[in-house]
Amino acid sequence: MNPSLTSKILRWTRVVACLLAMSSAGVQALPDDKNQSLRISADKQEIDLKQGVVIYSGDVKLIQGTLEITAQKIHVRKDKDQEEESFTAEGSPAHYQQQPEAGKPIIHAEAGTIHYNVKTEQLVLDKNVSIEQNGSVTKAGHVDYDIKSQTAKFSGTGRVETVIPAKPEKKE
Repeated sequence: MNPSLTSKILRWTRVVACLLAMSSAGVQALPDDKNQSLRISADKQEIDLKQGVVIYSGDVKLIQGTLEITAQKIHVRKDKDQEEESFTAEGSPAHYQQQPEAGKPIIHAEAGTIHYNVKTEQLVLDKNVSIEQNGSVTKAGHVDYDIKSQTAKFSGTGRVETVIPAKPEKKE
C-alpha cells in the first residue's frame, strides 16, 4: 500500500480517536498502533485513477494495531495531485474501535457515515451516532468536529443524550 495513503489513514483514525475521547483530555492512540501494518480487506476493491477514487466494498475491515474500522464501504478520494483528500466509511452502521492508551478502556463508535476531510481537518459522523468509552455513552444524530479548533457540535433531529455512569463509592 502507498506509504502516503497509510499515513493519511492513520491520521484519519487518530482524528476519530481524538473525537471519541474528547471527554478524556490528552488521550492518543496506542503508540505501537502507528508502527503496525495497515490491513484492509473487502469483498471488492475498485480504483478509478482519472477520478482519484478507491472504493473498498462488501464487509470492509481496516485493522492497524488496536484500531478496527468495519463498514460496508470505505471511499478514499484523492485530489488532482493524487494526495488523499477525504475518507468516508459507510455502514448500517459503520463501526470504529481503538484502545487509546495501554490500560485504558477501548473506545467504540458507530454511525451510518464517518467522513474525514484531510484538507480542512473536519470530521463528520452522521446518522445514529453512538460513542462509548468506559461506560459513558453519547448519542446524537450528527456530530461535526473541527480538529484545528478542537470543537465539536452534537445535533440531530432528536435530542442529544449523554449517559455517564455513577462512580462506585470508595470504601475506606
